[in-house]
Amino acid sequence: MRKIPTLLAALCLTVAATAQNTSFIPPMVCPEPASQDISATVYHPLEKVTLNCPDKAAADWAKGHLNEWYGNLAPEVKSGSRKKTGLGKEDYELTIGKKGVEITAETLQGVRYALYSLRQIAIPKRGTAKVKGWIAPEATIKDSPAMAFRGIHICWFHETEPWEVERLVRMAAYYKLNYAVIESWGTFRSDVAPWYGWPDGAMTKSEVARIRAIADDLGITLIPQINVFGHATMSRGGAGKHAALDFNPEYQTYFEPVAGWNWCLSNPETSKLLIALIEEQLDAFGKPPYFHIGGDEAQPPSCPDCISKPYSELFLNHIKAMNKAITAKGAKTMMWHDMLLEKGDPRWNGFYANGSKETSEGFLSFPRDIIICDWFYDGAKEDYPTLDYFKGQGFTTLTCPWMNRGGIIAQGKAAREGKADGILGTLWHHYFGNDMVSIYVTLSNTAWNAGVPIRSGGDQFRTHLRQIGWDMKVSDPRHTGIYYDEIPPEPALDN
Repeated sequence: MRKIPTLLAALCLTVAATAQNTSFIPPMVCPEPASQDISATVYHPLEKVTLNCPDKAAADWAKGHLNEWYGNLAPEVKSGSRKKTGLGKEDYELTIGKKGVEITAETLQGVRYALYSLRQIAIPKRGTAKVKGWIAPEATIKDSPAMAFRGIHICWFHETEPWEVERLVRMAAYYKLNYAVIESWGTFRSDVAPWYGWPDGAMTKSEVARIRAIADDLGITLIPQINVFGHATMSRGGAGKHAALDFNPEYQTYFEPVAGWNWCLSNPETSKLLIALIEEQLDAFGKPPYFHIGGDEAQPPSCPDCISKPYSELFLNHIKAMNKAITAKGAKTMMWHDMLLEKGDPRWNGFYANGSKETSEGFLSFPRDIIICDWFYDGAKEDYPTLDYFKGQGFTTLTCPWMNRGGIIAQGKAAREGKADGILGTLWHHYFGNDMVSIYVTLSNTAWNAGVPIRSGGDQFRTHLRQIGWDMKVSDPRHTGIYYDEIPPEPALDN
């Protein structure tokens, strides 16, 4: 078969459909491969998979997961060449033909990605009452990621159940994202400070270990997050809740008096506590390479001790102390960007800047191993001056979109053009419904390939989500699909 780029392949499929005077849904891999030629009509039995990979762990992983996915109908795994392939550590080549499936990759990660692509387009043999075997379309795929850092930010709220987090992590790995930040909104059960969080928080160390083991197996690294400045309530601002103080008023001195939204930076005990909490989560997450300290949307101080001191110096020294502790544990600090830019500075018009003149000047003394997470949640922009600025100052910088599809695409394009070092998409509370579909499909495509998703992939996403449910052994109907319930709640009565 000829090897043709993604867009041309899609056009050829469209032309073929028109010529046959019919309409069909062609096979689709998400994210779209860098180069693909996938037949819509020619399928071959999925009976043998040959691996050309020098990584000794690849064959066992392939056998185990093919057996998990296909049971006693799983294809046989054969070892081919063990020589160096010259491919990147996440690249793969996948060929499906009459002689079976052949995968070439330098590492286990490349083999994982090849098998994820294969699973997305393989279907049961047709014409039987139950599944009697598997077939896959004739295909030649050559694939590699456009970005080294492809991440998603996941919130673990009080209402969030462990199965939801597991599903979000599994889906991220399936769509070839390689990092997931897990922000604990008062749900982490701390031994260092048991009072710091909801007493019934579901984010226990055993649950963290279980989900981390799944993530490690699937090729995605989990990154813990604790907010060390604003968001100290560990609840949504509009909720008016405080995960620590609502039940433990004796610890008020750690927080600013008004609302408790900020940590009290003038209290020396605050730094000691936060460092202990950070070290605890780094250990619980298996000593990951990064730790996210939040740092966004903080309020002015209300504490008399904080007001009496140069507050910008308190903030800057606080972040440096957190970074020093994280570095000592062998990780790198990640933080949101907005408190580092002066609010009202015309250079950032239309972008997010919540800091002061003093913090915007002082942060330039930060060590350059701190990673700046530049969040922007609006639609597409032609230029991203904040990305240019942080990169220009020597910081590793990630662009961080939310659910605006145009924004995700444009920010991904800016990152690939060198304005950023990767992408960290955010979900917040939109981990269900069509927003979840759009975020996952658009983010994975813009992080992986040339940028603009060629097809929306909504129906394919639902199929892939169902496959993830099979892996999780889901039995509760509310744990399937993109919505938990089919009938929305009744509106509140007036009386």
